[in-house]
Amino acid sequence: MRGGAAALGGAHWSARLPALLPLAGTTWSVDALSGLFMAVAGAVVTAVAVYGVGYASGHGDHGPASRTPQAVLPLFALTLILVPAAASVSTFLVLWELMALSSLLLVLTEHRERAAVRTAGVWYAVMTHLGLVLLLAGFALFAAHAGGEDFERLRRHAGELPPAVRGTVFVLTGAAFSSKAGAVPLHAWLPRAHPEAPGPVSALMSAAMVNLGVYGIVRTGFDLLGGGPAWWWLGVLAVGGLSAVYGILQAAMASDLKRLLARSTAENLGLVLVGTGAAGLFAESGDGPLAAFALAAALLHLVNHAAFKALLFTAAGSVVRATGSGTSTASAACGPGCR
Repeated sequence: MRGGAAALGGAHWSARLPALLPLAGTTWSVDALSGLFMAVAGAVVTAVAVYGVGYASGHGDHGPASRTPQAVLPLFALTLILVPAAASVSTFLVLWELMALSSLLLVLTEHRERAAVRTAGVWYAVMTHLGLVLLLAGFALFAAHAGGEDFERLRRHAGELPPAVRGTVFVLTGAAFSSKAGAVPLHAWLPRAHPEAPGPVSALMSAAMVNLGVYGIVRTGFDLLGGGPAWWWLGVLAVGGLSAVYGILQAAMASDLKRLLARSTAENLGLVLVGTGAAGLFAESGDGPLAAFALAAALLHLVNHAAFKALLFTAAGSVVRATGSGTSTASAACGPGCR
């Protein structure tokens, strides 16, 4: 969190650690954009970690207090902070997959107690790995034409790519990142996985993980590809608008508290994508100040959403724990006739 705040203040650093990853090594770089997402993720992780101590203590030796969640949760939190610092395709994809696998294990924490958890896990696994396939295809195409996988090389050679290749890279990566952000129509995992995960995990996913979908679109579209034609950003704006309207309508009809909050996440990330798409349109038309204003508004809403959604999901987790709703603890406490 401190490193992200320093980057927002103008600090910039980069490093290459060849020993961490076979063959390709790892490349790291933190600028103002990375710093914002690292700071937001760090703040959410810190708050949820404090909350999680009391949350896990009420579950004995099962569920969130069992060994697997307690071992995997720090890894998931670490990937949320490190993904924005990745500065090469291989580093980014390894961290992205670690984030996906660790969050999947956490979603499945209570799979022995509720069948709905297993169903949610299947949906989440399928959608998140579909996104990985799209990212692999998009970045592989980009790196092949750029002659390397470092983000700096991708930036230098982005202007040399044929328009069809640039558009294909943006569509493939944009679809993957939109899915991670819970945007319609690739949002099917979100209203299933978020409600079934333990309270702290839901808070991390909804207040920090989905933000990285927006980060990917901004990093790839504005930075690595250096902007693009109007149809790119009209697509982002349309997906964002559809997600916002669909999400709020579904939230209004939801009767389950955590599912309502998950639908709200889709709505709010849709609004962030609307601002991102508008920024791209303004930039394409040459209006730099309006583009900067639209992107700043989108990112400000993302920060606000991270703050209140972390609070709401932790509060919802406390309600679920206090009432025993959806846990085996309630069933054990009130006997076999309770169901």
